[in-house]
Order: sequence, then C-alpha cells, then structure tokens
Amino acid sequence: MLSTVSDRVNFARMLSELGDLLHADRGETIYHPATPSTSVFLVEKGRVKLAYLDESGKKLTLSILDEGEIFGEMCLVGEKFRRHLATAIEDTVLRCISKKAFSDAVGGDMAALSHLVKHFAHRMKEYEETLEDLAFRDIQARLSRQLLKLSDEYGVATTEGILIGFPVTHKELADMIGSARENTTLALNRFEPAGRPAKSRSGIFMKKKTDLRPPRKERARPSEQSA
Repeated sequence: MLSTVSDRVNFARMLSELGDLLHADRGETIYHPATPSTSVFLVEKGRVKLAYLDESGKKLTLSILDEGEIFGEMCLVGEKFRRHLATAIEDTVLRCISKKAFSDAVGGDMAALSHLVKHFAHRMKEYEETLEDLAFRDIQARLSRQLLKLSDEYGVATTEGILIGFPVTHKELADMIGSARENTTLALNRFEPAGRPAKSRSGIFMKKKTDLRPPRKERARPSEQSA
C-alpha cells in the first residue's frame, strides 16, 4: 500500500518558534550531497524535493515534502554530511533549526519523541516502497503507481480531469520512478487513450485514474524494464 498524505507527520506547531526563516526560489538548491549536516529544516510554505544524486548526475526522487514536514533530520542520528540533494520545487519558506536546538526541543518530551519516531517510520516506509518498485516492477507499473500517488495527494478536480497540483515535467516523472526521460515518455504514451495523462501549461491532467494501464496487447519492451 502506498504512503499517503495522512501518513505524514506535521511538525509546524512543535517547531514554530525555533530557528531562522529562509527563502528558496523554485528550482533553488537547499543543500547538496556532502554538505555538512548540522541542522534540521521545516517546510513553512511551499514544497521541497529530496533526491539521490549519483556521480554521473542521475537523480532518483525519494520524497516530496509539504508544509509542516521536516528534512535533514539524519543529523540527529549521527550523519556528518548530507547524502541527498534538497531542492525547492515551488517558491518556499523554510525554518532552519540547529541540531542542538531541535534536540533540546524534543529531548525529555515523550509526545515530541513519539512524533519524531512516527516521522522516521513514515520516511522508512517511503524508501521501502521506492526500493520495492525499483526491484520488482517495470517502468509502466512504476509510472502508473506514481501518477496515482500524485493524483491522490495533489490532485485537483477540473473540467478537463484531475490536475496534479504542481508542475511536473517528463524528466521529473522519470526521476520519480528511476527511469530515463525517453522511456518515461514512451510509457506515458502506452496508457489507454481514455486515461492517458495530458500535459498542458498548467501541469499534468489525468482523465480517468482507472485507465492508467497500457493496452492489453502491448507490453513494455525488455530494454525498458529498467532505466
């Protein structure tokens, strides 16, 4: 079962008076891999994408974070340098909280510690789902699951269908499912015409979520099973 918005843990009230406010424009990098890991970030407004970036520059999106969610929390459990790439996917306001200030805020508070444990459990579930998809599902299935997840979490009903509530390019979809952009575009075109996602200036529309499947007689080619 896919993780949903209802599984996410919101830290807005707990951390509302801590740290310093930072502003990040859409597309701006918040931190790179190998940056010293000394603080936790809270998303006050906007959205942030966490991705794994390998030496060749290939990305795998791990999480999309909404208002009230934290990231960079691995500094609390011994991380010395960042392992992921954090990028604002909208104009975003962040609260940057030092490791010490965050630890002081939750230390000894059982409710706060329980909140933090739930957050780590949710993050682990997300990563396990990503690993399961990469190991056992082809591109078509991974894309279908990702589109359904985006529509469930960010879908906005319109006269044209369900609009994913923030701009997503084919390359960004490819990063979300661990594929190449070209193979992701081919997979998009294989869905039944009635349910095929359509791209416009506003974003990606889906006419029918139940039709997010390829035609019965057409299967993903062996060369497209992976990136």
